[in-house]
Amino acid sequence: MRHFWLLFVLLWITSFTASAQEKVYVAAASSLRAPLEVIVEAFEQQHPNYQVVMSYAASGKLVAQVQHGAPYGLLLVAEPNYVKALQQRELLLQEPIYFSYGQLVFWHPKQRGSMAELLANAQRVALAQPRHAPYGKAAQTYLDTHFANTDISERLIFGENVAQAAHRVYVGAVPAGFVALSQMRQLQISAADYTVLNQVPPLPQAMALTQQARTQQGAQRLHDFLLQAPAQQVLADYGYLSDVTSE
Repeated sequence: MRHFWLLFVLLWITSFTASAQEKVYVAAASSLRAPLEVIVEAFEQQHPNYQVVMSYAASGKLVAQVQHGAPYGLLLVAEPNYVKALQQRELLLQEPIYFSYGQLVFWHPKQRGSMAELLANAQRVALAQPRHAPYGKAAQTYLDTHFANTDISERLIFGENVAQAAHRVYVGAVPAGFVALSQMRQLQISAADYTVLNQVPPLPQAMALTQQARTQQGAQRLHDFLLQAPAQQVLADYGYLSDVTSE
């Protein structure tokens, strides 16, 4: 009987702790998934009273969700201009900041040569949809600038986001594609199988607290946690440049 009551008390405590956790709703660009999974796990270990609920999608789609009342207290996107639209509608608590910078790469498994040769030999090329995915927009700009006189546009295969573009290359559905360096680090792809496009300016990753953060104290804590050295080191490990400046 004593053991029964002990078990009952333990279950009650566990249930109470779980119910006492504050949920923190975070929206993040698909390209940030790998490092954020590591960072969020560390955050929850240090702050057990918070449970982070992540949603990943193309940056433009996440901003649209915030505009339509999604409960995200913290927003992390790969295109600062999207966040400015939220500022204009007074949907943010404060000025957004850049917390890291992503890098665009061309993934060409088992293929070697110059970019001109790689693109010429690729029957199809994957990239994220430029209309709402920053890595797709950067890839399209790169092609328009350096390969405007080729037939590459007829061979482009668009994904909803950079994660979908990378998946198509990963499973062999498409022989090559424009993806994020962080994805190459996550998949442990040999550096010989991708080319970092240094001609493309690093993509600022913007972070902002929304009005929903007024009722999510954990959103502010996670915001600050992302700027600390351990989180910045995780981002650096995944290929992000960790120079942090205010917008």
